[in-house]
Amino acid sequence: MPTLLGRGPPLRLQSRSPSPVPFGASALVTTPAETSRERRSDDDDAYTALKRAAEQKTRQRIPRWREVMKEWGLLLTLENAGSVARDHLASERTFLAYARTSLTISSTGVALVQLFTLSAAATEGHMERFARPLGALMIGLGICTLSIGVMRYFLVQASLIRGVYPVARIGPTMISAILVVTVVVVFVVILTAR
Repeated sequence: MPTLLGRGPPLRLQSRSPSPVPFGASALVTTPAETSRERRSDDDDAYTALKRAAEQKTRQRIPRWREVMKEWGLLLTLENAGSVARDHLASERTFLAYARTSLTISSTGVALVQLFTLSAAATEGHMERFARPLGALMIGLGICTLSIGVMRYFLVQASLIRGVYPVARIGPTMISAILVVTVVVVFVVILTAR
């Protein structure tokens, strides 16, 4: 039990500081404002340490395939400032439209082969000789459309990162011209076969 008048062990006072202060050492007693600042800085230090530990764990858990994707430039993370996310998502939707269009064109090629083959069998005409070349042309155009879409997607992505946007003129013009010629050829073949 502590005693008065300096006999026995010194008496300790409880303060708001993290460690107890010896009796009579008033210079070591801190005010509540100083204590809250110390606690905030301790909390910030603890938060920073936890954040660093989480980042190190995340770095350690990165699978090899993600590292390879980053090395090849296929895995890209951008800060979403302004319209960055909106622009890149619009580019992805455009790529999906190219993929949809290429699938439709290829399916049309298969349908033309079937149509001309069935029509030639029913009418005993000579349409069957046009079936495979036109079908192959349409399937080739579908593959070409898909490859243009892939190239365009990566071109637009790289350009958006640099802050510019390339205008598409050659690809859509070429696809449209080939489709128009193919439709005209199919129409002529159907008209002349009857």
